[in-house]
Parts: sequence; structure tokens; C-alpha cells
Amino acid sequence: KLFCQIIGVTEEWGSGTYGNYSENIIQALINENNEKDFYYLIEVILNFLDIESFQYTEIMKQILIAIDLSNVNLAITTKNDGEVILYPKGEPELDKILVNEVISFLNVESQRHFIDALNFYSKFSKKNSIKSAESIRRSIEEFLRFKLKNKKGLKENLTVLLKRNKDDSRDSNIRNIIFQFFSYLDNYFNENSKHKDGKIDEPENEFLIYQSGLLMRYINKIIS
Repeated sequence: KLFCQIIGVTEEWGSGTYGNYSENIIQALINENNEKDFYYLIEVILNFLDIESFQYTEIMKQILIAIDLSNVNLAITTKNDGEVILYPKGEPELDKILVNEVISFLNVESQRHFIDALNFYSKFSKKNSIKSAESIRRSIEEFLRFKLKNKKGLKENLTVLLKRNKDDSRDSNIRNIIFQFFSYLDNYFNENSKHKDGKIDEPENEFLIYQSGLLMRYINKIIS
């Protein structure tokens, strides 16, 4: 009933052996051909669920199985507080390691920006791709502050990170890769997102998310 009220359709009910039933939700999903509107229907369904209930776990399992078996370009992950994030799926193994796992260990501030990046990416447009890139930059910046226990900016903390790696006797080639990549990444952010006038296409947006996830995963492993 609530589902029909929210999406603005007329309720249709039948009667069977076990009482009244409806296929309102099923039919709405079957009949929806617009990708973004389909995502919205999934969000409406998930909003009805009590995250602490057995029903939530079971329904989430069914939704994940259904999406996995379908051709819908959709991936789902959850935060520790139960918030559900919907975003366009990439490679399943990459999403698992560089998106889902990353969300699980980020601190509050860096997690918020990383999730913002995913949300902007899921609503892809020139404006949102710029916002996604800026959110990625902020996520890395906040995560470095958290791990290095300071309030320095991204460039300053890159120097701190490299010194930390050197003091820990990490391979010089790895240090150079990290330095070069961070430098290129910082230049890219400055040219394309910081001044809000960049041109970031969808593959580049996806690349930034995965590469940033890889960097933060590495940082999380080397700094306790």
C-alpha cells in the first residue's frame, strides 16, 4: 500500500488461499524501462525494511541474487549503519575489493566523500562527473588526515606519506609509483574538478574511483 502511494499508482489486490495478496511491486519493476526510475523503485522497496530484522537480511539476499542474474547495470553495497548505496556496476571483483571493501574501512569523513563520489557517478552528467572527481579528491585527503593524524592538505600529506614509507624502508620503486600517481592525480583534480570546468567522461570517472580505492586500500594496509 505504501509503495503504491509513494510511486503514485492504483493498488490492485487479489484473494487466495492464504488471504489477500498483490503483485503491485513486481509489476512496477517489470513494467519500468527507464534505468534511473528502476533504481528509484529499488530504493523505495529498501526504505520499507527494518535493517535489524530477519526480513531485511532475507529480502536483501533476494534482491542481490535477482540483480546478479539480470542485465541491470546496478550494484549494491551497504555501510556499517545499514545505509544502502546503489551505483552502476563495473567489474564484480573490482567492485568487491575497490568499492565495497574500501567503504568498510574508511573513517566517517572520507567515507562520506567516497559515497558522494559513487552517488554522483551513478547520476552521470558533466556536472556530476566533476562533483564525483572532487568528492574522490576530498575522500583521499580526509583519509590521509585520518591515517597520518593531522590536518594537512593533500599535497602536504603526500610528502608526509612518502617520508613515512621511506622510514619504513619500503621499496623505492613503489615510493616513486605512489609519488608519481599522486602527483598526476592532484594535477588532474586541479584541472578538471577544482575549478568546476573539466571534461570527465564516464570511463575516466570509473577509473578515478577504482584507482583511488586502490590507493586508499594500500594506505590502509601500511599504516595502522
